[in-house]
Amino acid sequence: MTSAAPIPLLCDRLQAIAARDPGRELVVDEVRGRHTYGQVAEQVERVAAGLRALDIGAGDVVVVQLPNWAPFLVLHLALTAVGAVTATIPIVYRTRELTGVLALTGAKALIVPDVHRGHDYVAMAGELELAAPAMRHVIVVGGGETGAGAVPRGMVDYQALLRSPVSSPAGPKPGIDDLTALGFTSGTTGALKAAMYSTRVLAATNAGLRDRYGLNEGDRIFACSPIGHAVGFTHALRMVVTIGGSLVMQDKWDAGRALERIQAERCTYMACATPFLMDLVYHPSLAQRDRMASVRLFLCGGATIPQKLMSDARAALPRTFTSPLWGMTECGGVTTCPFDAPEEKLYTTDGLPCPSMELRVVDREGRPLPPGQDGELLVRGPMLTMGYYRQPELTREAWRPDGFFRTGDQARIDEDGYVRITGRIKDLIIRGGVNIAPADVEDVVFKHPRVANVAVVGYPDPRLGERICAFVVLSQGERLDLAEVQAWMEAAGISKQKWPERVEIVDRLPMTTSGKVQKFLLRQRIAETLAAESTATGARLA
Repeated sequence: MTSAAPIPLLCDRLQAIAARDPGRELVVDEVRGRHTYGQVAEQVERVAAGLRALDIGAGDVVVVQLPNWAPFLVLHLALTAVGAVTATIPIVYRTRELTGVLALTGAKALIVPDVHRGHDYVAMAGELELAAPAMRHVIVVGGGETGAGAVPRGMVDYQALLRSPVSSPAGPKPGIDDLTALGFTSGTTGALKAAMYSTRVLAATNAGLRDRYGLNEGDRIFACSPIGHAVGFTHALRMVVTIGGSLVMQDKWDAGRALERIQAERCTYMACATPFLMDLVYHPSLAQRDRMASVRLFLCGGATIPQKLMSDARAALPRTFTSPLWGMTECGGVTTCPFDAPEEKLYTTDGLPCPSMELRVVDREGRPLPPGQDGELLVRGPMLTMGYYRQPELTREAWRPDGFFRTGDQARIDEDGYVRITGRIKDLIIRGGVNIAPADVEDVVFKHPRVANVAVVGYPDPRLGERICAFVVLSQGERLDLAEVQAWMEAAGISKQKWPERVEIVDRLPMTTSGKVQKFLLRQRIAETLAAESTATGARLA
C-alpha cells in the first residue's frame, strides 16, 4: 500500500512550478496585465521579505480586503510563507463590519485598496486604526482609480513591499496543520463568525473538485466570484496553484464583459453563485460569444438553483457541464453532480458528496432519517474547518462530539445518495402543523414567465402559526398579483397548503456576497409591513 503524497504549502507549490516552468501564465489581471509563475514567485519572495521587516510572522492575523486583483494572490502566498494567517473578507464590508472583524481577530495588519468603486478605503482604514489598538500596519494596494493618491504617512505602500530585497526565511517553517486562513461568514443570519482553515483542510477542499472533474494545469479558471469570500478564495485563488493552471480575474461583475473575456481567454472552469449563472444564461450576447464554448465545467452554488434555470442552462450552454454546488464557508464545496450523473439529478438535487465527506440527515433529536425524509444536514470529513476563531461557544454549538458539523440546512438524501437542500432549518415554514420547504414553493413560482427571481418566507399567523409570503422580482416591465400566482400554483398541481398567501414585489432580493438570499431581512420586512398595516387598520377603526 502506497502512502498518500505529501501536502505542500501553497507557496511551496508555487515555487516548485516556477522552478520547473517559470514562463507558464499564472494570472491575468484586467488592470495589471499578465503574470507568469516565475514572476509571481519572485513577487511573493519580495513581499514575504517586506512582511518580515514589518515584524509580521507566525500566527499573526492579517485582514485582506481586496477586490479580484492579482496582488491578492501574491499577498496570500507571501503571508503563508511567513506563517501569518490570511483573514479574507468581502470587499463590500464597511466600517461597522470591519470593526467587528478587527476586534474578533486582534489583527496585526489590514490590507486594503486605495479607492475601489468610488469608496475611499484609505480613509476608512485611518478611522479604524483608532478603534483597533492591536493593528500595527495598514498596507495599501493602488488600483489606479480616479481619486487615488499617494499612500498617507504611516501606512505601507504595496509597491514598496514589491521592492523589498529578498531575504532568507526567519523562524520555523509553517506546518500543514497550522492555522493559515480565516473565512468570515455572516451567512443568512447576520451573525459574524470566522471559520479556521489549515493547509490540510484547504487541500482536501480542493482535492474533492479536482479529482471529480480532472482539473489540471491545462485549465484556465475564470474568477468572477469575490476572492474575499469562500468560493472565490478556495475554488479559484487557491485552486489555480493547486492544479498549476491559469487564473483570469474579473474585478467588477458585468455579464457582457464576462462573456467577452471568457471567449478571449478560453476559460475552461468557473465556480459562481446562482445570480452569475442567471445573468450569463439570459444575456442577449450569449450566442454572439459562442455560448461559452470553451467552458467545460460551471459549478453553481451559493443558493438553490431553480429547476428551470438548470434546464435553460443545459440548453443555452450545450458544451458546458453545469452542476449544482452545495457547500459552506465551514466545509467548502461538498456536493456536486459527477459528469455521469443522470439528467434528472442535475435538475432536482444538489449532487453527490465528495468521496472524502460523510453526510447524514437527522431529526430534531439527532437521529438518522431514512432516504427521502427532510431533516437537518450534518457533515463530517477532512474538508471541515477547525472551528470558529476565538468563538469556542459557537464551535461547541455547531460541532457534535462525534465530529459532525450541524449545517443548519434542511435537506433530504435519496436512495442513490444524492442530496437536495430544501432550505435553512430556520427558514422552514410550519403552516397549520405542516412543514413546508421554501425551495419546493420557489421552484414552481420561478417557472412563471414573468418572474425573474423569487424567495419564499413564512410570516406569523394567529390561527395557522405561519403563512407563506413570496418576495418576487419581476422581469422588466411586467406585473403580477397574488391571484395570478395562486392560479399558477393550482395549474402546476401543487398542494394548496404550499400556495403563497402574500406576494411582495421587490426590485431585488437581499443577498450575501456568496449569492445566498438573506431571508432574515425579508422576514423583518414582512413583519414591518404587517405592523404598519395593523396600525393603519387600527387608525381607521378609531
